[in-house]
Amino acid sequence: MKQSPFTLIILLIIFIIIIGGVRDDNINKISKGSIVISPDNHVSFFQGKLKGSNTVEKQSEKNFELVCPNLYKFKDACNVYLLKSGSAGILIETGSGKVLDYLEEVGVEKIEWVLHTHSHRDQCFGDLLLKKHGSKIAIGKQEADALQPAGINPPFAPPGNTGKYSKLPSLPGRMEPFQKPGVDRELTNGEVIEWKQYKIRVINTPGHTKGSVSFLVEVDGKKVCFCGDLMVSGGRVRDLYSMQWTYLQNPGIDSSLVSLQKIRELDPGIILPSHGEQIENTAEEISTLSLRLQRVQKCLGRGSAGRWNWSGFVQISPHVIQDCGTTSQIIISDRGEALLFDCGEGFTPERLEEAKRKFGIKRIDVIIPSHWHGDHINGIPELAKAEGSEIWIWEGLTEHLEHPERFITTCWYRVRIKADRILLEGEEFQWGDYHFKVYHHPVHMEEQIGLYAKVDELDFYFLADGTGNRRDGKVGCALHCYNGITLKSGLKKTAQSFYEANPYICVPAHSNCFATNSNTRNEFLKWALETTDAITVLLPPPHPEIGYDPYWAAFYPARVNARPGEEVQITLRLKNHANRSVTGKIWTRSYGDLVVEQESVEYVLEPGEQQEFPLNVKVEEAASTGVHIVTADIEYDGFMFAEFTHGYIQIDE
Repeated sequence: MKQSPFTLIILLIIFIIIIGGVRDDNINKISKGSIVISPDNHVSFFQGKLKGSNTVEKQSEKNFELVCPNLYKFKDACNVYLLKSGSAGILIETGSGKVLDYLEEVGVEKIEWVLHTHSHRDQCFGDLLLKKHGSKIAIGKQEADALQPAGINPPFAPPGNTGKYSKLPSLPGRMEPFQKPGVDRELTNGEVIEWKQYKIRVINTPGHTKGSVSFLVEVDGKKVCFCGDLMVSGGRVRDLYSMQWTYLQNPGIDSSLVSLQKIRELDPGIILPSHGEQIENTAEEISTLSLRLQRVQKCLGRGSAGRWNWSGFVQISPHVIQDCGTTSQIIISDRGEALLFDCGEGFTPERLEEAKRKFGIKRIDVIIPSHWHGDHINGIPELAKAEGSEIWIWEGLTEHLEHPERFITTCWYRVRIKADRILLEGEEFQWGDYHFKVYHHPVHMEEQIGLYAKVDELDFYFLADGTGNRRDGKVGCALHCYNGITLKSGLKKTAQSFYEANPYICVPAHSNCFATNSNTRNEFLKWALETTDAITVLLPPPHPEIGYDPYWAAFYPARVNARPGEEVQITLRLKNHANRSVTGKIWTRSYGDLVVEQESVEYVLEPGEQQEFPLNVKVEEAASTGVHIVTADIEYDGFMFAEFTHGYIQIDE
């Protein structure tokens, strides 16, 4: 029967819809179900689409952005740059390694070398894939250890053990790859890599990391500098925490200023960072960033607080004792009972006996910890048991002390401390004949308090860590992002608490006590606001918090115990510090004998919201004992963070 043209068109449309639906259904089947991750099968983000090594969906549009003839940018976990000579190429960074699937678009058959600016996972977690295709790896000499020796992989050593397992990376190296590709060439400052028609100069540019390098090369008549994460466009840095190689110091800022000056003198026409857009107004943006770094440097560079007594007790008033040999402060009642503010392992039974003899202390009645660092809490259980003391803990600190394994910052502490009384922020209470008030004092970490006390007719403020009287006589704070601090709270809340407490005598844990007045408090508040603003301007908008708070994305609990064959759950927590909604997507990956039973997840975070995303993890029957790793790739409001955070699955026999 002859069909009308209209009928044929309708049938054709129906046929296309059916075929499209079948295709979509098949894609969904590929995306869902158990995702088994092995060294050969990375599930990662690439331009907003879930990719597996055997389920790559080619895009119809070109995947490379032309920087100049023979130089291309490929957007991945980081910017992957391809330098081409005929059918051969060099990569600067690898990201996930997905660039291999698209080389034919630009006529490249083989990647001969991968040059890394530094060793963070987002730069190099595709290295093993590149090495399988015959590529060699080169990186700066100071960063080479992070990629060596080849083959290191979970399980890692459980806490307190070593044996045959490798140690987990320390906080300064928290972004080291878990699978090491090995290094074929260690690069030194000033050396020239000669490849085809190119001469690539290696420049030591520490800042983002201690051993970062940049590469300078002339391409098609243009002088190009690959700067890694030394800077991003707009005269900013990607984050502050990576620059804090030394605890409570900021050597990355000082080093970045020197490195930027090196780049300025070389006068490149284009700077190509590892993240974000290329930089063409090179001199202007280097100048802008240098000024911003200098401003932060000035704000944080007041000089460290000092102490003239590092061993003995100092009697500040008849009933207040500062133990300069430990972190403890002692308040004594007329009945001879004592309230102890902080108690590390250094406050031993012998030291307590000395304090009892000198100051007439009969027993420790109450212990109040300020925060979760070991030098402030590790002595509490033993002393509380011996003295029959009660332990009073601030509400925001309680979970960290009762369940330290739940947090990446504290998860290797074995001390678990249960609260006999939970103190609320702003709570006022009486102990002995004295009046106390609890303040949130989050400069050193979010889970820290300051304790006001009215004793001997004097207004005391016990500061614990992070705040002290500096060499120039001004009050300042030492910041370390990996303790867990935020721009929203941090300095501003600390200065506000200090101002409201209105103390006369301040007692820090690691420096001498000092007197204050209204000028001291006003100046401190002004400094806190200026410093917060300086740091905010240094970090990329619209989310500077994610460059300051390394725990905006974190697994909870940070460590989960399991046995071979078991299924456990671990949750990814995401925070939105912004005053607007944020959208994004999450992909998961694991290292070791694990199966992550989770598809990719799209999310919306409302302003100020923290959301939790549970992941089911199956432990293989033949799993080795030790610590195995779960990581997440996160697309956050258009920004990409590859393997940014990780959790631990500890397999027990």
